[in-house]
Amino acid sequence: MMTDADIATLAEKIAGARRNKTAIDFLPGALAGGTEADAYKLQFAVHERLTASGSDRIAGWKVAATLPAQYQPIGLSGPAFAGIYQSGVKESGATFPRGSLLKYGVECEVVARMARDVPAQGKPYDAQSIRPFIAALHCGMEVVDNRFADIAKADGKCRIADEFLQAACVVGPPIAGWQELDLATIQGRSLHDGKELASGPGSNVMGHPLASLAWLANQLLAHGKALRSGDVVLTGSTHAPQFLAGPGTATAEFVGIGATTVTFG
Repeated sequence: MMTDADIATLAEKIAGARRNKTAIDFLPGALAGGTEADAYKLQFAVHERLTASGSDRIAGWKVAATLPAQYQPIGLSGPAFAGIYQSGVKESGATFPRGSLLKYGVECEVVARMARDVPAQGKPYDAQSIRPFIAALHCGMEVVDNRFADIAKADGKCRIADEFLQAACVVGPPIAGWQELDLATIQGRSLHDGKELASGPGSNVMGHPLASLAWLANQLLAHGKALRSGDVVLTGSTHAPQFLAGPGTATAEFVGIGATTVTFG
């Protein structure tokens, strides 16, 4: 386990790298003796440092590595979560100027917007009991940024500490009538300048995007935090991250439902 002093020192280094848009290749060695719990403590310590001035805040959360084939190879016991900063919440049509990201990619995700706080209760939330807390679901995109020179050296603990590559939550059109849709069967795909990169069903997100949202609610409560009214949540990608070779327009589309676009300069 890491000491509080270890976490504070490392959080300062990560926050500095995030501000300066520099690689964080010091993380794998620094976290070698740490635990998943240490990684989350470190993530939260970085949140404190990057929001201390009041110029930014945590506006929501993301769920990552939603399938065993994603979390087991990087040494995690299950899926993971990370924060979303207000500065990273964008509307469909947003532009990312050249140089604003290191190595960028996209994921196709259902974005949930919370209607009210999700309090602790006598039993864990599930896909049904989390529904009344949802204000809306949106077609969305996660923009990820690989801040490691060699991501193969970054295990799950490193990725937790660095928000699991989170760069932006792009909120697209609302999903009309989502309450009646089978979100496990909707098909999500990502494209770059019209060329499909990858696709997959909603069931790739822990079986169902709302199961993922409920899992997040439970995990946050276990860590002394909670989903709050107005929070945005990236529930998890329908496919693996797709890193782009260069500038252009990226689209995340839920087939027959709606699409979200961004432009990379």
